[in-house]
Parts: sequence; C-alpha cells; structure tokens
Amino acid sequence: MIKIVFIVGLVVIGLLAVKFMDEQAQKKVGIAFGVLLVVSSLSVIICELIR
Repeated sequence: MIKIVFIVGLVVIGLLAVKFMDEQAQKKVGIAFGVLLVVSSLSVIICELIR
C-alpha cells in the first residue's frame, strides 16, 4: 500500500514539475515519466503476485 502511495506522490510531483517546462522538455520528460510509471506499476504488480 505504501508503494502505491509513493508512486501516486511521484506522479503528482512530476505533473507539477512539467507545467513549468518548455514544450521540448515537456515531451522528453513526458516520455521518461511514462516509462517510469509503467515500470513502477509493473514492479508493484509483480511484487503482489509473488506474495
């Protein structure tokens, strides 16, 4: 449960940070942020399945 709250917190911080960047940086950060979100979501799912 703490992992999910941590991931949601990172998402909120990332969205707030993206608002203050220019368009090219937003694209790069958006792609990296999406990859990070997918990897973290998969790791949470795998950890729960292993349990």
